[in-house]
Amino acid sequence: MNWLAHFYLAGPDPHARVGAMLGDFHRGPVETLADVRWRAAVREHRAIDVWTDAHPLVCASRARLPAPLRRYGGIIIDVAYDHCLARDWANWSAQSLPAFVGAVHAALRADYDRLPPRMQRSIDHLLQGRTLLSYREPAGVARALAGIATRLSRPSPLAAAGPAVTALLPDWAGDFAVFFPELVAFVANRTDAGL
Repeated sequence: MNWLAHFYLAGPDPHARVGAMLGDFHRGPVETLADVRWRAAVREHRAIDVWTDAHPLVCASRARLPAPLRRYGGIIIDVAYDHCLARDWANWSAQSLPAFVGAVHAALRADYDRLPPRMQRSIDHLLQGRTLLSYREPAGVARALAGIATRLSRPSPLAAAGPAVTALLPDWAGDFAVFFPELVAFVANRTDAGL
């Protein structure tokens, strides 16, 4: 899942939301993180990613991609699923998407100085581009993929993937509608079990 879903699954605690994003930037053992809430959130982020990547519906979503894009299927599906979540946000939350995103932005700003420089650059991009809100529209998905392409160490077809990805969004929306409730239940069961 991409950041919108990770923020949503982290729950309302601001530090858990920051930790949910930190999961993409912290390498190594979580015990090296000073904030205990960040440790728990990074563990959760990693568990979500492993569970998601192995899920049959996610694998089916990736398999729909044309061969040149399939290598980047994980990235593309993460962003496409965030589009599905943003587009149908009212199905998942009583809080409006703009209010939720505002709270996430506030949490990221509050801990900004304590975060790794690479994550700070991503936060800057996230805030300036209003990325989380832009996921509601297919054009926002295309912009996000183009932005990701600029941060990869090698050239990729992501910058030009917009039309192919847009064409597949209706199919992926069906996958997401079945997958996401299962992911929410997976996270809730981990929380109930104290993991």
